[in-house]
Amino acid sequence: MPLPTQQASIAWTFHPHNATLDLCFFGTFISPSGWVGWGINPTSPEMTGTRALVAFPDPNSGQLVLLPYILDPSVKLQKSPLLSRPLDVHLISSSATLYGGKMATIHNGATVQIYATVKLVPNKTKIHHVWNRGLYVQGYSPTIHPTTSNDLSSITTFDVLSGSAATQHNNMDMMKLIHGILNTISWGILLPMGAVMARIKMGEMSPGVTYGLHRKLGFAAFCLGALQTLALLFRPKTTHKFRKYWKSYHHFVGKSKEEKMRREGLIYGSDKGNGIHSGTHSGVLS
Repeated sequence: MPLPTQQASIAWTFHPHNATLDLCFFGTFISPSGWVGWGINPTSPEMTGTRALVAFPDPNSGQLVLLPYILDPSVKLQKSPLLSRPLDVHLISSSATLYGGKMATIHNGATVQIYATVKLVPNKTKIHHVWNRGLYVQGYSPTIHPTTSNDLSSITTFDVLSGSAATQHNNMDMMKLIHGILNTISWGILLPMGAVMARIKMGEMSPGVTYGLHRKLGFAAFCLGALQTLALLFRPKTTHKFRKYWKSYHHFVGKSKEEKMRREGLIYGSDKGNGIHSGTHSGVLS
């Protein structure tokens, strides 16, 4: 059965009398030092929680190896390398071979076949099936896969009895569009309008008074907002080793610094307007 992404496909035989599944997954490498993985998520159609088998060239011998991995929530955070460990599902057997026989080599576009025999839970024939591929492996730790909408859509749920599949449609593009619209409205329209209105109102209510800290906080928030826009020009590719540092910086500035400065500036400015603190008077006594 062809799968919806990455030119992958799958074939299987289900044995109802003992609830075992013989399965063969077909995937392609996108790099000579890359990896191809297939797995089953016992609970939900997503990457997190998947019990995976990953094929890649052995860093020492160059021969194809197949190792088991559990993709727990820490995988998304990328705080530590992904280490191989035994699966907690009943995996009877597994193996991997390159398409083309003994003379085949791992290269960009090479096809790998991952075989597995799994003991399923009785009376449960629907399987959450996850697959993906990456550009390189560090030691025996597969690195992050590309994050295009196509790569993030490599999930499907199929019934091993009927063969029917329900592909999980990824809404990442829609989320990015909504994110851009909200930021344009908030930073491009609401923030300048609020600054102008506050300046006009407070200027009339307190002539000659300068709110130094409030002004500095507002200026810093505006500069950080502009920096977030410039960050798009210097964004590393998803497979670059500095990508995770850029992502941390982008989220830290966007969610922590700016929000804190806006709130402090708003509260400090409101307190000033209510006369709780004294400002610096720059007028001339007559």
